[in-house]
Amino acid sequence: MTNSELQADKDKLSEILSRDEFAGYLRERPSPLLGWLERMWEKLFGLFPDVGLPPGTSKLLAYTVLGIVLVLLGAAILWLIRSAILLRRSRMRSVFGSAADLDRSSAVYREEAERLAAAGDYAEAVRRMFLGLLLQLDEQGWVRAEKWKTNREYIEELLDSKPGLAASFADVAALFEHVVYGGGEVSSSDYVRLRDMAEAAQEGGGRYAEAQ
Repeated sequence: MTNSELQADKDKLSEILSRDEFAGYLRERPSPLLGWLERMWEKLFGLFPDVGLPPGTSKLLAYTVLGIVLVLLGAAILWLIRSAILLRRSRMRSVFGSAADLDRSSAVYREEAERLAAAGDYAEAVRRMFLGLLLQLDEQGWVRAEKWKTNREYIEELLDSKPGLAASFADVAALFEHVVYGGGEVSSSDYVRLRDMAEAAQEGGGRYAEAQ
């Protein structure tokens, strides 16, 4: 087939497709995407029968609104799922790794933490100081340290026994989880904040218990 014959066939096809019957067919043929959007639109407004768009609103605007709603709904669902997973993981993480961790005294943990902090190992220093804090709270009778308990349980115990310490403990517990569970970075000021909390607990609560 020569170039002239090929061009003639193209021209003939263009002429056929431009006829009224073909143009009407193309205009009336529903788009699968538009059809899906229309069905979603009807379902969405079926959930909220009292909500409607003002008369004269274009389909493009309506579909844009629908797209935004679907994106926001999807983002909200993903956020809820992620939050539920993180909450479940947090509840499943006990603080003490073994029963042997509970057999030591709070003073031993504090001494080890201070040595580690002096050496610049603040991550491990935070872990040791926090375990010492929990045992100090146990020694004071404000919580009962157990291998299976999570920080959530300890916070709930403090709310009953020493409410003035609960918020400060929740703060350093978040630091502990960020460093130990999340592998996050920790600074000397973070460690000092935890150490101050432990010293206050050793002294009976101090300024942390003023709200009690």
